[in-house]
Amino acid sequence: MTRIGLKKSVKAKTSDSSVTSAEKSNVDSAKKRQKISKTNLPTPTKEVANEPSETISSQTEQTSEISALPIPTPVEAICNSREFNDYVQVLKAIVPNNNNHPILCNILIEAEPNSQKLQLTAYNLEFGMQVSFDATVNQPGSLTLPVTILADILGKFPQGRLTINSEVTIPKGNKAANTSPSITATLSMPRSQHVIRGLIASEFPTIPPVNHKLFSLPASTLIGVLKGSLFAVSLNEAKRIITGVNFKLSYDAERGINCLRIWTTDGHRIAMILGLSESNNEANHWLEEAVEFTVPAKVLKLLERNLNPTERVSIYYDGSAEQVAKYVAFRCQNWQMTTQLLEGNYPPCNQIVDPYRSELKYQIIVERLALVKALERLATHSDKSHVTVGLEFDSEQQQIRASITNAVSSGQEIIAAKIDGDNLRVKLDIRYLIDTMKAVTTSDLRMLLASPLAPVLIVPFGTPISGEAAIESEYAIAPQE
Repeated sequence: MTRIGLKKSVKAKTSDSSVTSAEKSNVDSAKKRQKISKTNLPTPTKEVANEPSETISSQTEQTSEISALPIPTPVEAICNSREFNDYVQVLKAIVPNNNNHPILCNILIEAEPNSQKLQLTAYNLEFGMQVSFDATVNQPGSLTLPVTILADILGKFPQGRLTINSEVTIPKGNKAANTSPSITATLSMPRSQHVIRGLIASEFPTIPPVNHKLFSLPASTLIGVLKGSLFAVSLNEAKRIITGVNFKLSYDAERGINCLRIWTTDGHRIAMILGLSESNNEANHWLEEAVEFTVPAKVLKLLERNLNPTERVSIYYDGSAEQVAKYVAFRCQNWQMTTQLLEGNYPPCNQIVDPYRSELKYQIIVERLALVKALERLATHSDKSHVTVGLEFDSEQQQIRASITNAVSSGQEIIAAKIDGDNLRVKLDIRYLIDTMKAVTTSDLRMLLASPLAPVLIVPFGTPISGEAAIESEYAIAPQE
């Protein structure tokens, strides 16, 4: 499976003062298409029965048929079937399964003659992705195809040269002026030929442009930040703001670097992750003022899965001092993901933990993996009614005794630890505890407590796990009564 941006053949370049060739073609293509909002999506028109029609293919000359609707240009391009398939499979995750507007079940395919690339776009009116890759474009143009059948067919093609040809059929007769041209695309490989019916590109909604660059950072850092925080996001749509991830971007004058601080919470636990941008990167400019926004977690999960850790990712924003931001975009070498932001004020998570910081008199250092394995064994005794694990910190024996009991079974585990403070017992939700331990990216972890009824603070300790980006993180879990 190709990870987005992995292909070395893509030669698009980015800088602070310019946009990539794919982005320029984006703007040009967007101007050609009709901008569509949620309230004005077109109702698909049907072909008129028993009316004559005229077909325009990529091998035939276009006629001067008079029509009130724009006549699409047929497409002819050749690309690598496996690369095409990999990108379509990624875009498929954006397309809604059931939608009243067929155009949203399609992906937009644009053949760009100047850059000799195919650009693919998927958009569900909440978030969308655009990706471009190398192709031989013999006839420039655009069309949309249903992503489900396209992904199924491409997934079964062998590796090799794939030819895409489209044909445009223009209806004639009295009703032609009010009827959209119909489009079919033929996907051809040696001994294979498949035809898919699509829709004209002018019906596809335009992704809003987001051009104010905040800063860039290594994709590996953003991957680590997201891995360490997404588990704590709420799934409760009634509290929509905490189904997202809160970003705060600022300039740290003391360190001389830009910082990305992320908060997530579901009301029972909190994750705070800090990602840093290199101070010696000339491509970055320092943020003049802090910027804060909340991104839907479902978008970031898709982003995290497809980031290439060897590249850089730039964060763009459409807000200003005079205007509240509505969209944010993440850009890499040959792709861009744009999403709506969640409205509302994110809970001030730091205010939940900060009052206890001066009272954290208990400290426990334990091997992370040993504690995770012990908790996973105890979790076999948990069910919907029994999720509380008791943790006894024995300072004399320098060990943790973890136990859980339900109606038909029980379990106890003893884990060696370094405990500073008196004996203490706390109760925590075993699911939240396991998730948090797995998110920590060091060999050991440190638990800080003020009292049995105060939140338990968990921070990394020891050597970073091999292959993981070193990030600063902090987690809090609410105790069970």
